[in-house]
Amino acid sequence: MDKKEEIKAFLQNRITIGEATLKAMTVGSDGKPFLRRSVALVIDKYIKDFQAGKTEPRWVAIPGLRGVGKTTLIAQLYSSLNCEQGCKIYISLDEALRVLNVSIGEILNVYEEMIGTSFEKLTKPIFIFLDEVQYDSTWGITLKTLYDRTKKVFIICTGSSALSLQTNPDVARRVVFTKIYPLTFTEFQMLKTRKLPIKNLGSEIRKALFNSKTAEELFNQLKSLEKSVIAYWKNIPRTDLSEYLKFGTMPFALSLRHEPLIYSQINQTLNSVLNRDVPQLGTFDKQTIDKLSQILYAVASYDTTSFNKVSGLVGLDIKTVINIFEALEKTELLHRVYPNGSHETQVKRASKYLFTSPAFRAMYYNLIGSTSSFDDYKGKLFEDVVGLYLFRIFSRIQDMNLTYDSAEAGADFIVGSAVSREGKIAIEASLTNKGCEQLINTMKKVSCRYGLLVSNSKLWIDDTKTCISVPLDYFLLI
Repeated sequence: MDKKEEIKAFLQNRITIGEATLKAMTVGSDGKPFLRRSVALVIDKYIKDFQAGKTEPRWVAIPGLRGVGKTTLIAQLYSSLNCEQGCKIYISLDEALRVLNVSIGEILNVYEEMIGTSFEKLTKPIFIFLDEVQYDSTWGITLKTLYDRTKKVFIICTGSSALSLQTNPDVARRVVFTKIYPLTFTEFQMLKTRKLPIKNLGSEIRKALFNSKTAEELFNQLKSLEKSVIAYWKNIPRTDLSEYLKFGTMPFALSLRHEPLIYSQINQTLNSVLNRDVPQLGTFDKQTIDKLSQILYAVASYDTTSFNKVSGLVGLDIKTVINIFEALEKTELLHRVYPNGSHETQVKRASKYLFTSPAFRAMYYNLIGSTSSFDDYKGKLFEDVVGLYLFRIFSRIQDMNLTYDSAEAGADFIVGSAVSREGKIAIEASLTNKGCEQLINTMKKVSCRYGLLVSNSKLWIDDTKTCISVPLDYFLLI
């Protein structure tokens, strides 16, 4: 069988069994379909608009960290798409390269022959779902060419590196990026117990937290939402919060019953990131790749990360260490939070690296013989969660900056516009009611509207009317 016949057999197999295979990925062990996350609703609207005759958008890219649900999302979209026989196809590039060692271009050439007409002459829409496109280095130019050839093909592709997708010059001007993040607490509850969030409550809390002009205005708005917040949390056991902090941000953990098994699966996911994704993003030799886990184990215990310190720890030159952290950011494994201040300050002082999902930090504390108890490290997990929420909200706003106060006893985060003169917001993540002092210290140096103490305490405002204690019960709903 020649290469073309192998590809044809592969595609026929995917068309034949694709529907059943992908549909099986959209239901739980109880046979009930998984509820869909908000990102699925956004893309589903793009698909329906295209079916109704709109020509744009017709190329959607879904970047995100391994394990956050990209394949499940694409399976839900594929399974719910109603169209004529043969109008849709799903291909995992990871699988295609392992089985056939072929490119997206070769696959599309054979698929074009199979549908009996050129893409330019299509009269009815076709939907092409491509999972993990980063495994083909030519994916950008290939899909750009397909996009330019016809307006009758809708492309949905996923990838484990947002930066490599977004910076590809063949993609940037044509594609709509819809990023998928680790689960929020409300998504965690939705998938675990099928509990739906209260309509508009999250957006109202978010608007109050970040758009209020004064702390008093913020306090009054949050107070007005108190009954709705209490109603949401009714019947949710507080143990769910611990589960969420430890592993609940990763969807696959919900189907596993025992923590050791969960952390083992998280470790496997991490190994795939380090051994498959990172090598594609940099010219690292095997000796360097083998040290990545040691570096992350160290980062898991750091408050801030000094490149010089890491360089001395693992015996790599500082340029290589910097390249490693840039690659880990591209895989979405880490978020970098720069110190607040001038460019010179940001170069000289250490950045803070947060895990995009606290599950990876928790894995290091639980799977590799650490004697630390959950109480010892849960504060670090909570800071990861607050960082995750802030990145989700502000990464979509072009001129917003997220930094931290690098001075001793400074705030964990500072949110503010890079161009606007409006005051910034200082944020401290604390599982106790302590932290207002850090906020006040930061607000003495940085022009802030107010400070947010995100904590386990009740809603209150301090005597200076500048510092608000925001209970977890509010913050986790945004």
